[in-house]
Amino acid sequence: MNELLTVMSAEMSINRFHDEPDDSFIYRLCYSALGQWCLHTAQNSSDSIVGTTKHNQTIILNELMSRYCEFFPAVSDRLIDTSNHQLNLAVHIRRVYEETGYLLTDANNRNRLANFGRSIQLCGTSLFFGIPSTVYTVNGLGVFASSTKYLISAREFLIRDNLSQEEFLQSQFDVIDFYDRDLNLDELEFFNPCSNKAPSQSWEKRMKTDRSVARKSEFGPYYRVIRIKDDSFLFADEPTEPQSDNFTSYEYRRLYFALKANYNEPLRANVIELDAEYSLVTVGGRLPNREYYYLLLLSWPVKNAFDKISFLLRNNFVLDVTAALTNIGIEVKEGYSNA
Repeated sequence: MNELLTVMSAEMSINRFHDEPDDSFIYRLCYSALGQWCLHTAQNSSDSIVGTTKHNQTIILNELMSRYCEFFPAVSDRLIDTSNHQLNLAVHIRRVYEETGYLLTDANNRNRLANFGRSIQLCGTSLFFGIPSTVYTVNGLGVFASSTKYLISAREFLIRDNLSQEEFLQSQFDVIDFYDRDLNLDELEFFNPCSNKAPSQSWEKRMKTDRSVARKSEFGPYYRVIRIKDDSFLFADEPTEPQSDNFTSYEYRRLYFALKANYNEPLRANVIELDAEYSLVTVGGRLPNREYYYLLLLSWPVKNAFDKISFLLRNNFVLDVTAALTNIGIEVKEGYSNA
């Protein structure tokens, strides 16, 4: 088993951080290895057909995960979400690659590797969408190699507009879009952007600011709200759609982050440098899927494979992650570990 771990570590260029426990290091190797297997299966060729079925990818990854859990029992809890048996890591990894452009699904519902030489330039390396023919390294689920001619920006990858956080908020609260509505205020809850709690826990019976979001229940309907007088409000429908693992899901969180930043109580993310190579990023709330998937390509979720709050990444990616989080109104604080 030690030989297997040594080979995995060398081939993906994944090192331990300072005083990293065995179960943490082994979990990161297994997590990234599952991602590599997922991508490599999409290079298969059979009867002149390139790619593989989604079902086959899921079966292979599930079998590998079972073997990893058998070889390394201490990491099994990190690869399987015991609190939600509906979550399957094999499907999750495949969906991340499908949504971020690593895998292309053809008309026959087969996945092929999107090896077009597309990359995002980062500090000292680039995030490569595919498997390059040259030497490469792995971080989280992402593949990293030297820069290519076909470069895109992180903003292009995230499919983000060029609006600043303030401009975005202004576009969402243009008074021309708001109307007087016959709503019973006692039936509504209001998002309080001044709360120091996570956005999901920041709903109150009274509106505390001049601009906010209201809801009748957690399941909707939702409204953007402008206060024009002490007891007079204007409303605009805030569309609610079923959220999923699509790249553009949970986008409504951007509005909450922008409101919090506007009222000087921004959602915060802390970056703690663990050693000369690695840092820990902890976000005060869950991200829109765009930024969440971006982090999964640059880092490892810490507590388990489904952790959406804490991420371990290399120090040379901190500036890129900070830029992505700041762009949607999150305040990033940097510090150092006492280790």
